[in-house]
Amino acid sequence: MATLSLDDPRFKPLTEEEKKKQSNKLDVDTSLYKDKNKKPEAEEDNEISGLTATTAGVLSGLIKIPEGFASVTAELFDLGGGKLLGIPDISEKDISYAVEVEKFFDKLNPFEELAEERAVGKLSEAFTQIASFGTLGAKATVKGVESLAKKLINAKKSNKLINPKSKNLKKGTDKAESLNKLTGAKRYGVIALGGAAGETLVVDNEKIGTFGDLFERGPTQLDRDVVDDPSEDAGRKLLNRLKFGTESALIAPFVYGTGQSIKFLATRGKEGAYSRFKLERGLDKLASAFRFRGTKPEEIAKAKQIQQSRKMRDTNFSEEMVSRIDTEVDKVFPEFRKFFNASSVVERKQFLKKLDNLLFEGDLTKPLDKNLQKQILQTVVKRMEPKEGAITGNKILDILTKTRKEFNDLLEITAAGPGGKIDLPVGVTKDLRKIMGNRVKNYIGNTFEIFENSEAGFFSKFKPTQDSIKSTKELFKRYAAKNKNPITDLEAEGMVNDIIKQVRKMDPSKDTLPTFAYQNLSKAADDAYGLKTFSQTLSKDLPGGKKEIKVIGKGSKIFRELFGEIEDVRHSVFEGMNRLSSVARKNQLFDEILDADQIAKDATKTDTPFGQRGFFHDSPLSAKRAFGPEADVVKMDEYVKDYFKEGVLVNRLSGTYTTSEIAEGFTNVSKMQDFMRGESGGALGKTFSWAWRNLVLTPKAGAQYAKTILSVPTHIRNFLSSGAFSLGNGVVFTSPRVFAKAAKEAFGTVQVGGVRTPISQEKYRKYLELGIVNTNVRIGDLRNLMKDVRFGEGNIATDSILKPMINTLGKKTSRGIKKAGKFMQDLYVAEDDFWKILNYEIQMVKRGEKYAKAGVKKSTEALEKEVAEIVQDTIPNYAKVGEFVRAARVSPFGNFMSWPSEVFRTGGGIFRQIMRDLRDPITGKINPITSTNPMKSEGFERLLGITAATAIVPYGLVKGAQALFGVSNEEADAGRDFVAPWSKNSQLIFTRDPETGELYYTDWSKNNVYDTLTRPFQSVLTNIQQGIEDEEILLKGFMQGIAKAAGETASPFISESIYTEALADIFVRNGRTREGYELYGENTPPGEAIEIAMKHLVKTLKPTVAPFERTYKAIKGIPGKGPTMYEVPYELAGIFGFRLEKVNPEKALGFYLYDLRQGQSDATKLFTGGKFGVLSGESKTPKDVIERYFVANKQLFKVRKDMLNHIQNAMTLGVNPDKLEDIFEKRGIPKSTLEELLSGEFDPFFPSKKIQERFEDISRQGGQINPFLEAEGALEAMNDSLEMQNLYGDFELNLEDFLPDTDPQGQSALPPTPMPNEEAVQTATVMPAAGAMNQGLTNTENALLSDEEKQIRLRQRGLA
Repeated sequence: MATLSLDDPRFKPLTEEEKKKQSNKLDVDTSLYKDKNKKPEAEEDNEISGLTATTAGVLSGLIKIPEGFASVTAELFDLGGGKLLGIPDISEKDISYAVEVEKFFDKLNPFEELAEERAVGKLSEAFTQIASFGTLGAKATVKGVESLAKKLINAKKSNKLINPKSKNLKKGTDKAESLNKLTGAKRYGVIALGGAAGETLVVDNEKIGTFGDLFERGPTQLDRDVVDDPSEDAGRKLLNRLKFGTESALIAPFVYGTGQSIKFLATRGKEGAYSRFKLERGLDKLASAFRFRGTKPEEIAKAKQIQQSRKMRDTNFSEEMVSRIDTEVDKVFPEFRKFFNASSVVERKQFLKKLDNLLFEGDLTKPLDKNLQKQILQTVVKRMEPKEGAITGNKILDILTKTRKEFNDLLEITAAGPGGKIDLPVGVTKDLRKIMGNRVKNYIGNTFEIFENSEAGFFSKFKPTQDSIKSTKELFKRYAAKNKNPITDLEAEGMVNDIIKQVRKMDPSKDTLPTFAYQNLSKAADDAYGLKTFSQTLSKDLPGGKKEIKVIGKGSKIFRELFGEIEDVRHSVFEGMNRLSSVARKNQLFDEILDADQIAKDATKTDTPFGQRGFFHDSPLSAKRAFGPEADVVKMDEYVKDYFKEGVLVNRLSGTYTTSEIAEGFTNVSKMQDFMRGESGGALGKTFSWAWRNLVLTPKAGAQYAKTILSVPTHIRNFLSSGAFSLGNGVVFTSPRVFAKAAKEAFGTVQVGGVRTPISQEKYRKYLELGIVNTNVRIGDLRNLMKDVRFGEGNIATDSILKPMINTLGKKTSRGIKKAGKFMQDLYVAEDDFWKILNYEIQMVKRGEKYAKAGVKKSTEALEKEVAEIVQDTIPNYAKVGEFVRAARVSPFGNFMSWPSEVFRTGGGIFRQIMRDLRDPITGKINPITSTNPMKSEGFERLLGITAATAIVPYGLVKGAQALFGVSNEEADAGRDFVAPWSKNSQLIFTRDPETGELYYTDWSKNNVYDTLTRPFQSVLTNIQQGIEDEEILLKGFMQGIAKAAGETASPFISESIYTEALADIFVRNGRTREGYELYGENTPPGEAIEIAMKHLVKTLKPTVAPFERTYKAIKGIPGKGPTMYEVPYELAGIFGFRLEKVNPEKALGFYLYDLRQGQSDATKLFTGGKFGVLSGESKTPKDVIERYFVANKQLFKVRKDMLNHIQNAMTLGVNPDKLEDIFEKRGIPKSTLEELLSGEFDPFFPSKKIQERFEDISRQGGQINPFLEAEGALEAMNDSLEMQNLYGDFELNLEDFLPDTDPQGQSALPPTPMPNEEAVQTATVMPAAGAMNQGLTNTENALLSDEEKQIRLRQRGLA
């Protein structure tokens, strides 16, 4: 029989109030609602502010430090320690010294009560105690140990202590050094012990709690049962202090080690990769996945970032020039845009060809050819009014002049330094710019209409002319005749059509010239088909049997006409600029990398850390000396070969050696991305990649495109919410004049709505070079996801999903870009760029003025670079996203994962910048008062800004709205229970309809860009606050909050993406959404279910138009789903991202009732099913049965208590009992269940007869004793105690009180249930009447049961 504890203090009798609740049930709990339509009065709002609670917490914590000392001393006196000092024994004096100390400090500490009203107060009180004296204790202990260490070191030096030549000593010393370097911990264990000792003395351990309390078991679970005897109670308290201190000593090393690991990565990150210790290298490798530089040195990473910024600058220039050419040429040929005119099309084409010839005529270092300029002007003037024609013609020539100059500049960069290269005979030298004028067009390559129209997919709009088809057919017929193998006209046409099909499937980004296989008509040919590039080529044999083919000239005119050769100045400008930019910027990249390499080598000394001695070395040995013996050294040639494939630049890294990590940094994509794109992994890899791209990534990209780029409400919210970055960086604290000027600058510069003024375009290109614009994080993710799905390469999914979506947005421009689609995309980028430009311009003014005032000379270029880096580090920037996060976009999880990662990075960047601005440049100390840093005020303003953005503004909006609309804290807390699941831990702004009194809310977190940063902290505080209200220990709320915070932090990275979630709703959750909404049920006809499922999937690919639909219905008075009527003000607010959602407890209760049913079922399965269930088929003991019964009922208690909380919250919001009954009945749940819940009664689960029969079957089959029969008495005893549990209170049963005793061999001493316990019966008989029935009953049973009921209960247990 289980030995039940007769003195378990948690089995306390129910209070009179609790008994009343049990007996009155429904009527008692609803007595406040005699008028069932009357709402409860709002609570009196006396809530203290977070600042007040925090201050009170710190002050209370400081007072508790001396209180802790005094309490420990008093407890020792109570225990009898006072005799040593001649103080009377406690038995001789009827007082408790500990109680007297507590009374004294209660009067002295008025702050404790204030602190404990808010989570921040309780936390600050605990941290003050732990941090202050825990640190003092650690330091004091360290000081003593360091003194001893000095003596040991001196002994070691004199060889009196150990043998210094010992190999084992060397290994041990290395290991110790590794830990010490990692944690800074010569004091490692000492700090843990010293800190724990300090905490043991002063911390209010029973209030904070231990992990033993958290898990309700274990040696460190605190004893909170106060004993009347002062001496015994003192022993209990001292033992609790010892338990708390023991835990602190065990936990402190892990906490300290984690903190020191973070510090190591922050301060010694450059050295970690080259450490001789695996642990340090491993930490650096882990961190590299999240750093923007990855495994590359900072200098190389920044050089590559600048290279990309310069290329974007060049692309912007080419786009501007093409747009300006388009605009001016349209003025010359206006009829081209208005209506179709065949002669006009031909004439316009010829005009663009003339401009193309003019652009590249002669030496690029010299002005445009005057004769050709005259011809262009004559053509323009002839078609327009003379005056307008002259203006337009000169504008066109000005555009070509600027473009030619830009080409010249890029060629000069390409030829500059030792990187420029030209293939000329030995001994011949010539300026690259002078010869490239004739070669640049060939270098740029031709393009063809057959390529330009490839995005039309299966229905390509380009059709070769009949003349070009006829010419090509004749070519093949002549070729056949020449080989004495004549073919018919139909056969020739078949060959031409076959070639056209092949070329249409080519990727124009990889193949600038069409390459195709044609039927070999030579009878002596070895191969039935030949591969042809229609241009003249030179071939060169390469190792491995490969051939390098170099194109010479423009190729056959017949094929050029067949494929629709484009001779258009716009193409030449765009493609020419991009290709020349690619080469020129690469030359700059390697210039800067090699300069940084040389600077590092020149500064190298004997003590220079590994990794800072240069990056590229002439031999593996030199590289090992520079990077350390553990470095994996590789040759650079293979890693950088793609950089020099054009043959224009010299590979200056050829033959050099570096680490594999640095070398791999020169490859543009990860191995995983290569595999996912089908560019590696063999046939199996390509098949998997094809399926993954088409079935997962393409719908994911489509959903993200629809919900961002094509969503007008998202655009509005994107722009408005990004203003918080200006607040968070403190730039709003500037003069209105400076702010207005910067805003005007930003509005005039952003690239949306057409080309801006030439000055604005130049400014924007400067911003591009500085890396502060066109770095929108979500756009960056989406662009790269489009690359991953190989958009535009004829994939089934992209053709059927993405292209139709984009193709419906507008007509094609000259380069095949959709006007409306490009506008929406440009707009999304501009919304981000505006705030970055604003921040940049304001900080340029403010920092410039402060440097000037302090007498610090700073060049404009240096200041621009400094401010640009600040903007990059404090506002999300896609260029700074880590490789791991970028690569994760190919997973089915997460939406725009780069965004939350950047919010975390830039949040840290803001605080780092605050520290830089406050740190004294001379002493290096951070003292805001004495610091001589000229940027000190900037640091204060940024600190105020980020505090306002993350705390003051959100809190002010929440509490201000409550005050304005008369929403009490109790109502707000209750309302939070009925909001959407994703808004549970959000910052909610509650309002009230003045006419109906109904509550509404808006989720401010959706508009708060810093929500990702603050939500984890909000989760911790919310759970601690809930613990305060439930009177739980601080540690429980804190750890639950930490767990939820971890989930909130990880959610953007591991939650389902938009499309994946919809798929899971259908195939995983069987027609039910994650929030519990039913799409279709088991009885839904298959045809309807399929239709609903398809609509559900398609919905994810539709732009967000719901706010507009609801606003329209509100204006027209059209009802929504069911009886819902939309209100115009609320729906208009939704368009701007501030939609007010109605708090609907009645609807939410329906979902909670589903959870109740499911939860009760799951709780029962904890007993019967799963790996640990007692009916799993494995051998089970009575102890197993008792444990699983306890676990199942504890979970069942939680499920029902949660439901009761939901009901109470609904009643707080005015839902009366009659309405509650209706809600339960509609869900098929009887009224009696509601009554039980409201009365607080707990009806425990007990194994049914069917389950008991299953126990018998398993026992019979296994040939073992039925464990249920052995445990039945204990289960019945526990069941009786469970029935006494009250849902308004906590679950107060202890498993150990129901477990059987065990003998020394570990065998259960529990007898079978049918056998009466004779000794217990005899004891009950002999004992006095007053205590006759105490044996075998719980305290609660003894208090509540009559004598007759007690006898019945004892007989049930075989005890009477």
